[in-house]
Amino acid sequence: MTEIPEHLLKRSKERRAALGLPGGEGGDAQAAAGDAPVPAEAAPVETAPVAARAAAAPVPAAPPPPPPPPYVQAAQGRKRIPFWAMPVIALLPLWAVIYYNAVKVPPQNDDVLAQGATVYAACSGCHGPTGAGGSGAQLNQGEVLKTWPDPKGMMQWIHLGATDWTGSTSKADYGDPKRPGGPHNTATHEAVMPAFGDLSAADLAAVTRYVRETLSGAPDETDVVNEELAQSAIDDADKGSLVYKNQKPDPARIKASTPSSG
Repeated sequence: MTEIPEHLLKRSKERRAALGLPGGEGGDAQAAAGDAPVPAEAAPVETAPVAARAAAAPVPAAPPPPPPPPYVQAAQGRKRIPFWAMPVIALLPLWAVIYYNAVKVPPQNDDVLAQGATVYAACSGCHGPTGAGGSGAQLNQGEVLKTWPDPKGMMQWIHLGATDWTGSTSKADYGDPKRPGGPHNTATHEAVMPAFGDLSAADLAAVTRYVRETLSGAPDETDVVNEELAQSAIDDADKGSLVYKNQKPDPARIKASTPSSG
């Protein structure tokens, strides 16, 4: 409570008395002054403790995340494919197509070629199912046509085999001596060409057509390679008259058996 100074009370009393106001006496003025409410100082707001308590309140920690499933953990631990392997993987489909086309047997378009394919099964062990070669010479992609431009000479080679055709068990040239790149030699192959003297003229003509047309890409030789030519090749071979050795090739047969450039 604030105490009013005495001189202020006296002055107030005198002033009221001069104005004729009540409370001019000292008791009334003092009572009035005593009854007058004295403003009290505003109570301080307790903010600091509240802020301190708010700052000190513990914040609950976030729960740890659950572990990933086992298949995710396995994927994360798996070794990644090296970058250099990606081109190899990308080329695998192309390699598969090339491989398939290399090993598949071309389709037949007539009964004689189908007969020739059956006879050729005995040759595929050395020359490969598509004529790509192996222990024997390559026959596909035009190779047999370079060695034997005249199909009669090829028939005689099949009929006699390497030893009887060359007349030697040692290395020797065979086929067209003017072959591009030089004539073939028996020493360049691991296997020795055997004789197929037991083939009939029909089978000999069929397998010759199959190898030349289906495997090596010659045009249709129906009018050139036939049973009559095969029988002539057998007869001449048995007499020792061999095309590309001591008998000249026939230009007409060579022209008919040459693949067109178009």
